[in-house]
Amino acid sequence: MKKTTLATIVAVVVILLTIVLLVVKVENIRGLMHALIHLGYLGAFLSGFLGTSSLMISFFPPQVIVFLMSAPQLGFNPVLLGIVAGLGAGIAQYLHYYVGSVGKFLLSEKQRRMVERWKPRLAKYGLILIFLFAVTPLTPDDVIWIPLGMMNYPKVKALIAAIVGKTVMLVTCAYGGHYGIGLIEKYLIS
Repeated sequence: MKKTTLATIVAVVVILLTIVLLVVKVENIRGLMHALIHLGYLGAFLSGFLGTSSLMISFFPPQVIVFLMSAPQLGFNPVLLGIVAGLGAGIAQYLHYYVGSVGKFLLSEKQRRMVERWKPRLAKYGLILIFLFAVTPLTPDDVIWIPLGMMNYPKVKALIAAIVGKTVMLVTCAYGGHYGIGLIEKYLIS
């Protein structure tokens, strides 16, 4: 995919997100959470995308929205919620690849050689690393994505591994919410 095509896609997504958030008049995090839940499966996709697109620290983790949206009384399918949110999260995480591909030009020649030495290892283990970083909720995935971009790791392989990892994590969160919210209400709220 050409960089101009990707930049166009990102610009369109950002504009659409802005329009959606303005239409629902989001004033704070709680309002954003309610708006995403109200949007249904589109809200799950947006929660994955918004929550994962920030560098290093997620200010709005999609796990929370997916967990809450999967409450049985809301009527959403937990598997479908996890898949849709995982798709959004995987795509957003993949955008960090381009931070690395542009950032490599900021490195000195010595630093570029050091990055190049890691290429054979990532060629062998990159897919597994991407999946493991994507499937664990507490790791900053950018630690792996930025170097992948610097090394021109195969884009399609990286995107697929990210989407699969994020989907596994978010389907797990959805089932946790589906079966756990009742227990939370029963034992902690009552």
